[in-house]
Amino acid sequence: MSSENTSNNDQNNKTTPNKSIPGARQEMLNNITAASPPRFLSLPEIMVAAKKLEDIALVHEIAVNKNFKLEPQEPPNNSLMKQVKDTMHKAFWELLREQLNNDPPEYTQAMILLSEIRTSLSSLLLDQHTKLKEEICQVLDVELIQNQIDNNCLDFEYYTKFILNLMSKICAPVRDDSIHALTLLNDPVDIFKGIIENLSLMKLDMANFTITAQRRALNACSADYEREKFEEYLKVKPDALNLTAEWLKRHVNFEKTTEPYHDIIVRAYMEIFDWDENVIFPEALSLDKDRFLETNKMLNLLILAASTFIVTISTTTSIIPNNVEFKKSLKDLILFLLKDNDSKKRNVLSNIVEHIVLCCNKHLCVVNPDGPPVLPDMVSAIETQVLLIENPDNKIRILVEKRFKEFITAVISSDNAVPQQCPLGLSAFKDELAVVTGSFLHLITYNRKVFSKFYDDILKNLLNQCDLI
Repeated sequence: MSSENTSNNDQNNKTTPNKSIPGARQEMLNNITAASPPRFLSLPEIMVAAKKLEDIALVHEIAVNKNFKLEPQEPPNNSLMKQVKDTMHKAFWELLREQLNNDPPEYTQAMILLSEIRTSLSSLLLDQHTKLKEEICQVLDVELIQNQIDNNCLDFEYYTKFILNLMSKICAPVRDDSIHALTLLNDPVDIFKGIIENLSLMKLDMANFTITAQRRALNACSADYEREKFEEYLKVKPDALNLTAEWLKRHVNFEKTTEPYHDIIVRAYMEIFDWDENVIFPEALSLDKDRFLETNKMLNLLILAASTFIVTISTTTSIIPNNVEFKKSLKDLILFLLKDNDSKKRNVLSNIVEHIVLCCNKHLCVVNPDGPPVLPDMVSAIETQVLLIENPDNKIRILVEKRFKEFITAVISSDNAVPQQCPLGLSAFKDELAVVTGSFLHLITYNRKVFSKFYDDILKNLLNQCDLI
């Protein structure tokens, strides 16, 4: 394990020590998941391992991200890679232009491009497109074209028209305009360049279409594929789940060794909602780190919003009795304002108190146009109560957080689709809570499919070691 990982593991252990285990016994248990001895890897082993992780990441992204699609890969602007790529491309096209402008023209580069175009066009066709494939082979016959070049009778315009006409037939509608624009060009280099660029994009279109069309089939086998690939990766790097073992270990009650693994894993998943973003994620969760942290952020925002809503309703109940429309307007306003702010910044709630008071006054004006607005004493009370929510130890905030997390825990603990009762006093936020819970459940359900076997092995090892102590 690297020094960075070791440091973060130490930090994790200090943050949530297992107080149920006496000192000497705790020290022995700490050694259970200690890093394995260093092992030197050959370059081929490293390359094979990297490829496995790359394959896993791609399959995983397709499975969990319903909006996933392949995008053109471009190096960052001003990067060395970008400069090298642009220089090489410029040199290639300049050489092509120079060769075509020779007298007589030279077609070495052009023939290389033609072969690539023929291969690309064929690759974009389905198996049943036999006639089109035959036509491509007949028209873009390299030997025939070379003979025309040797006899100085090459009809360049004929071939470009054939290629562009075929591209227009098989491309996605989004490419129609760019391909039509190529038919208006006269410069051979610009035409060649446009053809190559559009064929590259058409390959991406075809790949994305295949992903969309086969998503159901891909999802059915993706978890098995990831698990098998990760097993292969573990053979190359046996300590690849050390952080995962430390994560699970934090949630094992070693005084209750008969506890179901399922309950331990649920507690471990729920730790994600208290995760320090500066701490390295367990390997088993790493591919979804950003998605997990986004769900964490969504829940924190919901906790602030619900807490603010509760104290506002409680403070204003004397002038605004139970009113469904007001509650909905207030909830929507608070959520909107918090989404527009970084909930981690100080005084984020102080910036919305004024808007809450305006919302109250607007409702009072509708109910009683001639009545008074919210009095200064009540404005001050609203501000005081709302600002107190910024303190993580605020009782209202703690209660709201507890009820939300109990609801999520109940949902992810259930083995069936039995509806869960909305947390008491928080029914106004049931839709938002459903979104957070659904997002989290989607992630961990897939994670379980891939890693349950590994989690069970880790926990079995931990508890067996404990029994030996």
